[in-house]
Formats: sequence, C-alpha cells, structure tokens
Amino acid sequence: MLKKFVLFLLTFSCLAVKATTDTTAKEEPAYEWRGCMIDVSRHFFSIEFLQRQVDVLSRMGINRLHLHLVDAGGWRMEIKAYPELTRRAAWRTESDWRKWWEGGMRTYSEETDPKAYGGYYTQEQLRNLVRYASDRGITIVPEIEMPGHSEEVLELYPDLRCTPVVEVLEQENGHTYDDCLQAPERPNTGDYCPSSKQVEHFLKTVLDEVMDVFPSEYIHLGGDEAGKAAWSKCYTCQKRMEQLGTENVGELQADFMNRMIAYVNSKGRRAICWDEVIMDDTGNSQTAAKGNAVMVWRELKYAKKAIAKGYDVIMSPCSYCYLDYYQDAPPYQPLAAGGYVTLKKIYFLDPTEGLTPQEQKHVLGVQGNLWTEYVETESHAEYMLYPRMFAVAQVGLYGNNRKPWAKFLKQACSEVKRLKKKGYNPFDQANAFGERKESIEPHPHLAMGAKVTYAQPYNPKYPAAGVATLTDGWRGSWQHGDGRWQGFVTGNCLDFTIDMGAVRPITQISMDFMQNSSAWIYLPQTVCFQISTDGKEFRKILEEENPREVTGGVDFKKTLWQGSDKARFIRVTGTSTGEGEWIFTDEIVVE
Repeated sequence: MLKKFVLFLLTFSCLAVKATTDTTAKEEPAYEWRGCMIDVSRHFFSIEFLQRQVDVLSRMGINRLHLHLVDAGGWRMEIKAYPELTRRAAWRTESDWRKWWEGGMRTYSEETDPKAYGGYYTQEQLRNLVRYASDRGITIVPEIEMPGHSEEVLELYPDLRCTPVVEVLEQENGHTYDDCLQAPERPNTGDYCPSSKQVEHFLKTVLDEVMDVFPSEYIHLGGDEAGKAAWSKCYTCQKRMEQLGTENVGELQADFMNRMIAYVNSKGRRAICWDEVIMDDTGNSQTAAKGNAVMVWRELKYAKKAIAKGYDVIMSPCSYCYLDYYQDAPPYQPLAAGGYVTLKKIYFLDPTEGLTPQEQKHVLGVQGNLWTEYVETESHAEYMLYPRMFAVAQVGLYGNNRKPWAKFLKQACSEVKRLKKKGYNPFDQANAFGERKESIEPHPHLAMGAKVTYAQPYNPKYPAAGVATLTDGWRGSWQHGDGRWQGFVTGNCLDFTIDMGAVRPITQISMDFMQNSSAWIYLPQTVCFQISTDGKEFRKILEEENPREVTGGVDFKKTLWQGSDKARFIRVTGTSTGEGEWIFTDEIVVE
C-alpha cells in the first residue's frame, strides 16, 4: 500500500511538472520588453507611489519601469558630485505647468524656499526601489536626458551652454574649444553644448553615479528634440564641425550621442535613445548602434530606419502609446496633452507593422509612456495609466495573438473594479463616453461628393482625404490627426469653393472647427460664407468672428447659416489669429 502511494505521488509530481512546463511554453511572452514610462520630472511623485505602481504593473505582465528622471521640470536624482542639482534644479516656483512653462515663468528656487515645488530621490531610496521592483519581476530603467531638455541644469551651470564666437580667448596653440567658459552672455537654450569637454565630463560623472544605483542592462540617454539653434553660432561647435568635416549642425548631435553611447557601452551597459538618434538629416554614423536600442516615439516608419542602422527597437509610437493623451471624449475629461489614445486603439497596435520577418527580430517590445505636463497629482497619474497600461501589457505578452476585443474589454473593466477596491484611481472604462457621435457614420447632404477648388491649399501634413475631405460626408473624431480633419496653416488659411453641379434650394450651411491650444489649433478669427448661382457673382450670407478664448483642452464650434436661398457655388473664407497657428475643419454640410 505504501509503495502504491509513493508511486502515485511520483506520477502526480511528474504530471504536475509537465503541466507547468507546457503552460510556460504556451505563455512565453511575445516580446521581451514590456515597458511603462513615468515622467517624474514635470511633476514629482513619491517613492511610495512608484512602489504601488510596480505592484499593479507586475501583475499585468509589465517588466520594465522607465523613469524619466530629468527634464526642464526638475532634476529628480541625487548626484553626490553635484549636490546643487537637488538643492536647486529639483525645485521650481509654480506647480501648474501651463503657468510655469507655457506662461513663460520658468524659474527655479532653493529647496529651502517655503514656496518651492518639486522634490528628488536619494540614491538610497532609488536602490530600495530597484530591489522592490526586482523582487516583483520589474527592472527600473533610468533616463538622463541629453543634449536637449536640460534647462534645469543650465540654470545652475550656464558654462555648459554654447560659447558664442565672440569673446573666445586665444591660446598659444590657437583658439580653445575644449571648454565653454569664456562667454559673458550665453544663449538661453535648453541644449547642452554638444562639443564641450566640460559637458562630456559632467554627463559622464552623472552617468557613473546613475549606473552605480541602477543595475539595468539598458540606460536611457534621451536624445530627442534638441533645438540646435545655438550650435551654429558656437565657437566650440564650429571647431568641432571642422574636425568632423561637416557644415551640418545635425552632425554634432550624432557625434555627441555616439560618444555618450560609447561611454555607456564601455561600462558593460547598453544605451537607449529616442528615435531622433537615427534621423537622416543628422548624418548619424553607425559606430555606436550595434547592441543598443532606439525607442520609436513618432511614427512606426522610424523602426525600419533604426533597424537598418543597426539598432534594436522598442515600439512606443505616440499615436498608440502616449498615455498623456485623452483616453475618452475630451470635453468630459481632465485637461490632457491633446492627442486621443483609447484603450481599444492601444489594444490593436501591431508593433511589427511594415517590417519584414528579418526586421521583426529586432523588435524588443512595446512601451506605454506617461508624460506629466498636465498630470500634477499621483491620483491623476493612476487615472491616465489604467486600464490603458493593461492593453500595453497584452500587446507585449501576446503580440498579434491577443484575445478578441470584447473579451479583453470585459477583463479590463473587471481590472478597473479590482484596482478601485485596492484604493487606486483608474479611469472608469465601463462608462466611457466613446467616440465623437458625429464621426461614427457618414452624414449625407446636398454637397456630398461636390467638387472643391482650393484658392489656399490645405497643409500637406494634415491632408485628410485630400480634395474629397470637405464633401465626403465623414465628420472628424476627437483627434485632429485621425485622417478626417483637414489642416490649414497660412495667413489667409481658408479660401475654397464647392460646386454642387446645379442650382439648388438651400436652407442651411454649417462647418465644425476644432480648438486645441496645446497643439496650436485655434478657431478661425473670421469665417465668411458666400453663395453664387453662376460662379462669378458671389453674395455674402454670413460673416462671423471668433474672439480668442484659450480654455485648454479640445473644443469644437459650429459655424452655422440658416435661411432660404438658392446656390450652386459656395465659397468659404477665413483667417487665423497668429502666424503658425492651425485651423482644422472636417466637412461643409449643406442642407
């Protein structure tokens, strides 16, 4: 009897091991990198908050937490070699990002100032967070931004900015170009001088301490959105360009990033950079590409370019993975960055779109990014993270073999309930308002299919459906980049005429316009409707002015004429308020 019992236990154990192995094989993640980025620079969040997110993210299947530790908003990591970074560069005078950044304040303060806003993490706190996350299967990936987005550092250390050509001292062996020390006035820019040995020394010292705290294989070096304006007027940069044999300041960023990447590699680590590192107009060399990664944040096409240059890629396109964008109808949501990324859109992301089977091997994974310009509180951060990070995790875990949308949606709503019970503040996905009702189905009207002649062209960046856009019957969604909203960005930016083909009785003409000030989209200053029966003589039937009102968020306004008349031709003209401002419209509806 005892032998039979032992045999039963052995058999059961073998079956259990086999079952576990089989399940593991079936559940092998589609992608090794399943990440979440939280920007703690624009607004500082506590270590306890980050630990709470680790708990949720690890349960969902996320295995990387990328911390955007430094930016103009504040420096968040203790650096023992430069204590002023956390005494001053971690603190500013205003919590509201719109007032501080967009309002032009942009001043920093001492930690001891009673009105100081901000904070930082000690190295010991970060080591504890690394251990906490590691115990739950998550690697913390630090980001130290360079060469742009560095206003907070340059406020403290202006010598790290560019040196204007004037005021550079002569030395016995010629002009000096190894330091940015001599200029009495330096350009007010957020860019480091990419050619300065002093900058290189500063950043290598910082990275040494970062790599000592974070054992992550990958170290993120930023590399995005450098303005470069001061570089062309910098003596140090001009001498470096002579050495490189180039007249393109874009080569300076390539040269700088390659040196910093090589330094990280020399320490046995790999570097990640935003996709600007592979832009063609920088003339990037490929010396530091192999073994490093590009985080694709703009368009999916940059993945192919990065792979061709020798990088691996992490897919994080803003149109799918930016969690600072609205997740539901903007009029009913807190102020966000202006885009529109729903749970459903993330769920249907294909990280390998347009890539060959060989190129797909270089896709490390996917990542959702929460930038926090408009996310001031920890509660609001959770609202923007969940349940959308659940969709990111599903893409990372299952690739294109995800369960049907309806089944996932039900699971996501259950996860929201669970998180609420745990004290988190997720978005109430079950009661989402959904897409803009006008955009769900086409709207037939008298001018549908009518020919449109543009006296002022639409901008090629936002063509929508081209010349068919304004009379195809389709209205735009909440998002200006949805392919239905057409964009105009010139002085007299609206001037087009539609031809309905025959004289028709009309009782109503209407057009919708979008406003999204965070994307420089405003209502037209003036709108004018004119009608004609012969296309030669036009008669004005409506002229409307829109006073400038910047309320934040995404708004819509209908310009409407009602009456009783006849027309074959309808001409629409309009003006914008300022240079570089956009006007977006989707359809001219004639009843």
